[in-house]
Amino acid sequence: MFRRVSIIDFGLTVEQEMMRNTAREFAEKEIEPIAARIDKEAKIPKDVIRKMAAKGFYGIPFPADYGGIGADYASYVLVLEQIARASAAVAGTIGAQTLAEIAIYKYGTEKQKQKHLVPLLKGEKIGCFAFTEAATGSDPKAITTKAKLDGNEYVLNGSKLLISNSPIADTAVIFAKDSERDNRVSAFIVDAKKEGFTVGKHEDLLGNRGLEVAEIILNNVRVPKENLLGEGGDGYGILLKTISFGKVGTSAVTLGVIQAALDESINYAKVRTQRGRPIAEFQTIQWLLADITTKIEAARWLVYRTAFLVSQDADVIKESAMTKLFVSEVADEVVREAMQVHGSYGYTKDFKVERLCRDARALGIIEGTSEIQRVIIASLLR
Repeated sequence: MFRRVSIIDFGLTVEQEMMRNTAREFAEKEIEPIAARIDKEAKIPKDVIRKMAAKGFYGIPFPADYGGIGADYASYVLVLEQIARASAAVAGTIGAQTLAEIAIYKYGTEKQKQKHLVPLLKGEKIGCFAFTEAATGSDPKAITTKAKLDGNEYVLNGSKLLISNSPIADTAVIFAKDSERDNRVSAFIVDAKKEGFTVGKHEDLLGNRGLEVAEIILNNVRVPKENLLGEGGDGYGILLKTISFGKVGTSAVTLGVIQAALDESINYAKVRTQRGRPIAEFQTIQWLLADITTKIEAARWLVYRTAFLVSQDADVIKESAMTKLFVSEVADEVVREAMQVHGSYGYTKDFKVERLCRDARALGIIEGTSEIQRVIIASLLR
């Protein structure tokens, strides 16, 4: 049962500070030097994923009993923010895997956790979370993927679109209409290496390049009955609660992107001169930087507060939607203003702000557009 928490201590614990610093040092050393190449090639080097696994970044908010590091969700958000300052794509691949991990941890049996969750948390396997189809958007009634029980196995047929991590996944959480439950949606843990499970079209993304996104095709994929996740027919409930946590993670990635936009703008304003003076001394630029800083700080505390609520096991469906909405909208404003600071140079690939602009736009769409967040918020008003 979720419990409501309304008080937050705005100071970070020693452990949270350590997690943030560790992630920042890792990002500066291992990711920042190759971030532009990741964006250009649209691929994250395998050794980066291996090093993140060694740091425990795939198992931050999960108990050590299952291979996690036993930190809280706020620590996870701090890590994503720091990684995203170097590369949104690298942070995104952690976030995509964490969705699958949360679903299995929250709704899986002990046997499922030992078999499927442990290798994910240790980074020995990569996971993905697959709900979206061509006609679904956020509507579970539009799902066409089917699951039919045949003896002790379900047989899955259908396809999923725009699934992050799918080209490199070993384990997938798949949502399908369950013939045993009057075609209500159920969730299944699926071995991505099984016969009939194939990866289709790889998407060539505008932003978040490096986060591998593709179609999943399911052709008579046989899944053991014991891989049914949670209660049969409760897939949409699993989706809503899992995605509510995921939205906070996506907001943290967005926060890292816009913090990087501020960092780049300050550095540029100090070295770019006009009329013999750094443009940082011009009031127009100072006002832009002041506005950017204020918006980022407001976004940061909203993200941190919602992460705190998740750590307290609160129900955050409304709060995560508000956070995602606010941070996404602020991000559009911040990257536009950061580009204004850079002037014409900001529109060239020679400067990082161009990539940050593309990444921010992508993050405003991932896990639900602003319009969908508004629908969710309004539906939960009392």
